[in-house]
Amino acid sequence: MPGSEAATDLPRRLNVIGCGKAGRAVARLLHAHGLCVVGDVANRTLASAVEAVAFIGAGTPKPGIAAMDAAGLWLVATGDDAIAPSAEGLAASGRLRSGDIVFHLSGATASAALAPCRASGAMVASIHPVKNFSDPQASVRTFEGTWCGCEGDPAALALLQPAFERIGARLFCIDARYKALYHGGGAFACNFIPVLMELALRCEERAGIPREVALDMFEPIARETLDAVFRQGIAPALAGPISRGDAGTVARHLAAMDEWDPRVAQAYAQLGDVALDIVRSLGRVDAGRLDATRAAMRSAAATAQSTPEDPR
Repeated sequence: MPGSEAATDLPRRLNVIGCGKAGRAVARLLHAHGLCVVGDVANRTLASAVEAVAFIGAGTPKPGIAAMDAAGLWLVATGDDAIAPSAEGLAASGRLRSGDIVFHLSGATASAALAPCRASGAMVASIHPVKNFSDPQASVRTFEGTWCGCEGDPAALALLQPAFERIGARLFCIDARYKALYHGGGAFACNFIPVLMELALRCEERAGIPREVALDMFEPIARETLDAVFRQGIAPALAGPISRGDAGTVARHLAAMDEWDPRVAQAYAQLGDVALDIVRSLGRVDAGRLDATRAAMRSAAATAQSTPEDPR
């Protein structure tokens, strides 16, 4: 990893702007490993800044950027939409000095969003941990081994990358042009798993099976499937009627879903279309069966698109 060979100490003082779940977890890790001293922490409200400081175990809560003191290292840990405005506010505040480092944690937004800070003499970068931060306490405990995508000014990365390695990160480079696509892939791998389970539970509830029973019923097979994906690979883990080219069963699924909620039928059909690509790549199922299955799914998707939303 470029920059990781020459590990240079980070600037000692770290200020955090927008210290949400990811920001407070990263700040706590950097502080706990002695890589920096947390200085000022500013959130949307002073009360939330106080909470963030309590979690980190260090720092001084501040009501906003204008109240923050200078620091050699700035973490902008806001939501994506607030990164650019925060960078503008920081650049306008006069707090930045030549050679300071400003970085954010976003996977979808490039470090270019910090351009106003660069124009003020700072170096900018993005370090994106590929991790679920819904529980910051658990995130701190399990951060070891987390992959982090990096891009930005080489001089900034030369300091940030060794520090993140020290807190347990595994680093890879991202082409900033494709960050939105890269981050969208993460949504499929992580964010949509609960959504797919929700759709499964809605189908079972519609069929008269209590939600709690359905969730308990699906837990073993869901875990087995994910285990198979990481143990055997995507294609070998794929099972069910689509993997067999069972067009009749798929058509019955889609008809039942379309009668109840066309949006569910459309989701099934669109995901199933990708599943068929995987099956076809194996060359183990008759092409005619796969073509019939695809035709059924595309017909259902077209019907669902022409149906008004939320017919229930």
